[in-house]
Amino acid sequence: MNSPADGKRERDLVCRRMLAFASVAEHLAVPNDLSALGSQILASLRDDVEALAVYQAVEDHGLALLLHAGCRQPPPERAADAAQICGVEPDGAAAYDGGARIVDLGAARPEWIGEGPSTLAAVRFGGRGEQDTPGLALFVLRHPGHTPSLAALLELTVHRISQALMRDMAPPGGQSGAGAGKIRVLLIDDEALLVAHLRRILERAGFAFHAAQSAQAGFDLAVSIQPDVILIDKVMPDLDGVKLLRRMRSHELLSTVPVIMLSGQADEAARVAALGEGADDFVVKPFSAKDLVARIDANVRLVRLRRNAVWRQGELLRLRQSQQELRTLLDTVQRVRDDERRMLAREVHDQLGQLLTAAKIDIRLLQDRIAEPERLPPVRDMLGELRAVLSSVDLAIAAVQDIAALLRPPELEEGGLVGALRWQAADVQRRTGIDCAVLHDPASYVEQPPFVAGELLRMCQEALTNVLRHAGATRVVIQVAMRNASLLVRICDNGAGIPRERLHDPASLGLKGMRERAASIRASIHIYGRPGRGTMVAIRRRLAYR
Repeated sequence: MNSPADGKRERDLVCRRMLAFASVAEHLAVPNDLSALGSQILASLRDDVEALAVYQAVEDHGLALLLHAGCRQPPPERAADAAQICGVEPDGAAAYDGGARIVDLGAARPEWIGEGPSTLAAVRFGGRGEQDTPGLALFVLRHPGHTPSLAALLELTVHRISQALMRDMAPPGGQSGAGAGKIRVLLIDDEALLVAHLRRILERAGFAFHAAQSAQAGFDLAVSIQPDVILIDKVMPDLDGVKLLRRMRSHELLSTVPVIMLSGQADEAARVAALGEGADDFVVKPFSAKDLVARIDANVRLVRLRRNAVWRQGELLRLRQSQQELRTLLDTVQRVRDDERRMLAREVHDQLGQLLTAAKIDIRLLQDRIAEPERLPPVRDMLGELRAVLSSVDLAIAAVQDIAALLRPPELEEGGLVGALRWQAADVQRRTGIDCAVLHDPASYVEQPPFVAGELLRMCQEALTNVLRHAGATRVVIQVAMRNASLLVRICDNGAGIPRERLHDPASLGLKGMRERAASIRASIHIYGRPGRGTMVAIRRRLAYR
């Protein structure tokens, strides 16, 4: 039975976590820089959380790092699944009611977490709608003990993070539809009556209104909330409106926000000075409420059109880059195919052609000797010549079998993909002495169609060739597993680790060939290298594409 003191401590703990969530919700209420946002969230959760990392799902079904804070080392930028980030599969851990999975790391602790913490909380989010991108939030906990109130705090925090990501990552121009957020208007003016008057006008017009009564407070608030439009009084006690405008235009976050200058001076010099410093519009007091609302709408619309044009231009540039990469890839594929044809032609000419030519010469000589009955050679000599011919034929048959195995290994026909990989691993181990193992779970494995299995085998062979040529490894592990209705093939070695700059080197024809084969079977392929710690090639293919 809990004592009154224990009950009080628990209530205090729950109160602190409620306040922590209120602080998180406040930070997530407005758009913010992702790195700063991670630090703000961590500061709010500092009593329970030592570090955090948030990942978002990408098109190839992997995870991409979105933000992190407090980590001893930067978490992996990309990962094939959550197990690669956490060291263990978080979905297999015990969970409270809801989405928070508490994972005891033990020996599986990844390097980015550090040596101190031993407990990790994993919370998945998103994926419920077309615009709701799924993701994974990871919290490194300070204390090994955890309660339902902690799980609830983390789940609520991740829910708000998901909402903020949906809002902040919407494409430009997306706020104009039904249900879009309100236009945020910031007024910087020291006249309390004018502030109250504009608040009534703009809120009645459907705007989200914010106000500051000094230049410095207005600047700080503008940086914090990043409004859609700013109204600045030209004359203020602490700083002239034109100087404040100059300061805003030199700030990265405020340089493109439309600014409307409010002034009681109607002279041309005041208007020219404001417009010369970057003001988008100039309104003379007193002004019409309808006129001001129309000017705000017009300026916001104009800025959104400009941003949308820039966004479209960026998309067009990325499309052109993708088309250029596709042309380069097709050229590379054609060169690889030509190299394969030349290699096969060389094998046929150098081995099969020479053996058949030697056999033909032996048969022709024997025919010439038999053609003269009076000069028949001894039977023993004829049998020796026939044995030489048969030996050449046997060598030719063996050469044909080698070429056929090169084109399509018989192990692939007999034992499927796993059988062919085991044959390949045994051959590598026999020829090089490198310990090479194949791991798979036969209970969950689904055999792939012949073409798919052949392409997967070719990619694994290319990965093993790269290990033999460049890695200097002593052990290679090939893993075949089923993950979330997908086939996952990993080739891991303990060698030197492929340098990052070589991953997209135009001269790396083998890697380009692997990517082309992956594209031909609608699979994704990712290559991860760590200096001195080896390389991992991860190939993932959804079973729906069979």
